Amino acid sequence: MSRWREALDRWMARRAPRAPSVTLSQNRIYLLPTRFGLLLFCVAVLVWIGALNYAVSLAYVLSFWIIALLLLSVFMAYRQLAGLALRAEGAGAVFAGDSADFVVQLRWPQAEAGRGRLGWLHGSERERRQDDGRLALALAAPHRGQLLMPPLRVWSEAPLGLIRAFAPVRLAASVWVYPQPLADERPPAAGSGGDDAVPVRHEGDEFSGLGNWQPAQGMRRIAWRVFARSRTLAAREFAALEPAGRQLLLAWSDYPPEMAAEERLSRLCWRLLQAQQEGATVVLSLPQQQLLLEEGDITPGLLALAQFGVRDAG
Repeated sequence: MSRWREALDRWMARRAPRAPSVTLSQNRIYLLPTRFGLLLFCVAVLVWIGALNYAVSLAYVLSFWIIALLLLSVFMAYRQLAGLALRAEGAGAVFAGDSADFVVQLRWPQAEAGRGRLGWLHGSERERRQDDGRLALALAAPHRGQLLMPPLRVWSEAPLGLIRAFAPVRLAASVWVYPQPLADERPPAAGSGGDDAVPVRHEGDEFSGLGNWQPAQGMRRIAWRVFARSRTLAAREFAALEPAGRQLLLAWSDYPPEMAAEERLSRLCWRLLQAQQEGATVVLSLPQQQLLLEEGDITPGLLALAQFGVRDAG
């Protein structure tokens, strides 16, 4: 792709605001001749010049007919995209190194659907058609974190292939990319079983201790006896205590301090997948966060690993 084409694409993409859904109107659709259309226009100019030199009436008719065909193609190509509504649908999370499928719903205003095509603005990936006017586009997800949908290009050269109507579109959609699982034979620490209990939620019925009082907690949470003795506002905290059966502890601190964060996340991801296969309850301990994952439901843990240290890019 030439530099001027890349610069033009960037300029057009900046003019297209990011939104969950977009409807193509007159100020969003661009029209340019195709190579065949340019060739036909040059033929019309040459025929017209020949008609001027030799005064051939049929040559005038042919040149004007070609020009009229080009003008008609402009209108017909514009009609293929005018009023087209695009809406981004939810995409499932993937692991780093895989491809994420972004699904776009297309709806034309008229009863008969137009012949539009869809692809990435900077890339060669083309759509895979699904049911009900939905198109899926694959995008490589090499890194952990939040993957935003890149700008799209909608275009059509129908029906004559002389004029290309196209529009850059930026849809507000994203997908979370989990860490790439990295095999780790480290045995997980087993939680205590039997009748022991561990706090699994911050809200519950059992008193678990005192903490700093916040106005949002309300007056009922204040420990008034502590206030009467020390004039300090403390809040009573409660946690729901449940028996710990087959429980595995996966902790950030299981690894040496010199290990890179991404490697730790990849190893924890692999151990989470192994725990899911075993059907065990998992306690995932990360810096400033601890999660209890019930049997077979590790999605919150995978999402916590994907979001670790990542700011929301949406």
